[in-house]
Amino acid sequence: MNIFEEVKARVSARHVAENYGLKVGRNGMACCPFHNDKHPSMKIDDSHYHCFGCGAHGDAIGFVAAMFGLGQYEAACRINEDFNLGICVDASISEAEQAEISRQIRNKKKITEIKDRFGIWKKTKTDDLLECERLIEKAEKAVMESSDPHVVIITGSFVYLMHIKAIVGYWLDILCFGTEEDVKEFFMAEGKEVDRIVANVKRAGNDILGRSRKAVG
Repeated sequence: MNIFEEVKARVSARHVAENYGLKVGRNGMACCPFHNDKHPSMKIDDSHYHCFGCGAHGDAIGFVAAMFGLGQYEAACRINEDFNLGICVDASISEAEQAEISRQIRNKKKITEIKDRFGIWKKTKTDDLLECERLIEKAEKAVMESSDPHVVIITGSFVYLMHIKAIVGYWLDILCFGTEEDVKEFFMAEGKEVDRIVANVKRAGNDILGRSRKAVG
């Protein structure tokens, strides 16, 4: 094992963070030290930390590197010294090898960050579309229960909602039940369109509900 693997095998990310002053609650949450965090938004466990506020993410070595402005190798050496791990830092590790290991760590961190952002996007859009689905159902019910439904039905808003209803349902099926590849293809093809549709559905739904309340009144 190299120094990176040995350090992470001997000390946890949480133990390292707490040793350098981070106060971690029993639920593993802490105020993120990498941005002005007034309410705990960082989750930290034995292997990694992740901030849901600023997106900071990494392992024990990454935490020390970010905290003290060090490279990955220097951060690993500092943990080795500060925790008296006694890991032999072999001089045979060349600068080129150190740079390659650091590059691999950066790439892995970047991939993890991209996956995290994608996961947040998926959850956010799923919630948005579920809200749209509920709004469409509520608008339909309001029209059917209206004392004068024709006042609402003839509007463009109602026609639009009836047209878009199937599309919203289809998109939700992809996000909730599709494979990872299905969701990625959806993101690439319709990612920007979702926001436009969500805004239009909210506008149309609120228009219908407003008309229905006036009709009742």
